[in-house]
Amino acid sequence: MSADQVSERAVALVSAARTAGAAWAALPVDERARRLTVASKDLLAGADELANLVAAETHKPLGEAYSSDVLGVADLFGYWCSQGPQHLARRKARIPALDMPGKTGWIEREARGVIAVISPWNYPVALPMRVIVPALLAGNAVVFKPSEFTPRSGAWLVNKLRAHLGDVIAVLEGDGAAGAALIEARPDLIHFTGSTVTGRKVAVRGAELGIPVESELGGKDCAVVLDDALLDRTAAGVAWGIVHNAGQDCASVERVVVHARVADRFVPLLVEKLNATASQVPHLVTATQRQIVIAHIEDALAQGGTLLCGGVPADDATPIPPTLITGIPRSARAWAEESFGPIAVIETQHDDEALIAAANDTVYGLGGSVWGEDLTRAESVARRLRTGMVWVNNTAFTGAIPDMPWVGRGASGNGLTSSPEVLDHLTRPRVVLLDKSKSIEPWWYPYGDTLLDLMRNLIERQRVGGVMATVRTLGALNRRNKALSERS
Repeated sequence: MSADQVSERAVALVSAARTAGAAWAALPVDERARRLTVASKDLLAGADELANLVAAETHKPLGEAYSSDVLGVADLFGYWCSQGPQHLARRKARIPALDMPGKTGWIEREARGVIAVISPWNYPVALPMRVIVPALLAGNAVVFKPSEFTPRSGAWLVNKLRAHLGDVIAVLEGDGAAGAALIEARPDLIHFTGSTVTGRKVAVRGAELGIPVESELGGKDCAVVLDDALLDRTAAGVAWGIVHNAGQDCASVERVVVHARVADRFVPLLVEKLNATASQVPHLVTATQRQIVIAHIEDALAQGGTLLCGGVPADDATPIPPTLITGIPRSARAWAEESFGPIAVIETQHDDEALIAAANDTVYGLGGSVWGEDLTRAESVARRLRTGMVWVNNTAFTGAIPDMPWVGRGASGNGLTSSPEVLDHLTRPRVVLLDKSKSIEPWWYPYGDTLLDLMRNLIERQRVGGVMATVRTLGALNRRNKALSERS
């Protein structure tokens, strides 16, 4: 399609979604949950087809496609359709009956409208669905722009949902230009997942158009290995953190800092675990990303780094092997920038303070892990990492838990998915107040000494409390009402 055609299609999809979304939002939340449950059963009946699509488009092993993408969808629908209605229920406001008699207030969650979901290729099902499912349950409509590198997975998902939900969910296929057109079509919220560089451009354009933007961006996660860690298990866990999905995960372990007391035992174990995974690590999804990873390896070696395993492959037909590099300055790209491939850098430190400082030496703030047998100490270290998520003796897997938020800090963006907290982003609060009082409010005109008397007594009651302060407040309120009655 031409640029004009893409733009016209984006506008048409957003318009249709807004019309369908109004009727969808008017349904009771339990009915929306019921319809989503029906849609999910149809979607999951095609789990084999979906997993094979994901594996073909991302090059990941079929088992990993099931575990990282398809299984997560089942859990998402199960969680939100059973637990979501109670998280969306209105709550009664606490209104002081003495100061504001006759008033009842409610806080409700109102759908934002049309949400644009712009998602990358590394998890073409799991990532968008962590937004799409709660967004739809909350009464929003969604227009989804999948990556141009995984278009079939995205289209398959949306077609399955549209069969049950209609125009409340739609897909806009294409590259970055399609994403830009979707933003220009003026949705009510943009949820972008991708690189920090692109995310900042999306945030700027969103601000110019007055559209809120939720951005889930890059990471440079660090694994901190304490001197009491169970070394074999830790090496296995850190190795998985480096190479799962070929390192194409914003929460991949890309830096490792290990206590000097155990470095001579841990590092060889980690190298052994990484080498053992080499035959299972596939090609990266894009040639561009491959060149970025190779550039990081070459820059690290040029700056004095030493290869402990892996390195630049001999030819383009060979996947980048699991790579571990040591002895580089922190100015090197492999330390400072997101690599998004199966490589990590490692260094040693002599105490907990130095380990923490090294882990925090980054502009990113997505996740981090701490490995140690003394859980009190490990948790204490973990709480000092400047990240949105921290794991003790594990890494990254909580993205598969619908009740836990996926959230970062700093250059990792302001976005959030999963958990009830995501509803603070996908909805807006609405206040509804009912007043059955028949008297004139004490703060209405006309003002006078009786108002000052009342306000001072209210403040005194808040300051000291007690029965006498309440009695004085009631007396001031009565004097105010008497004065108003005499004037009328």
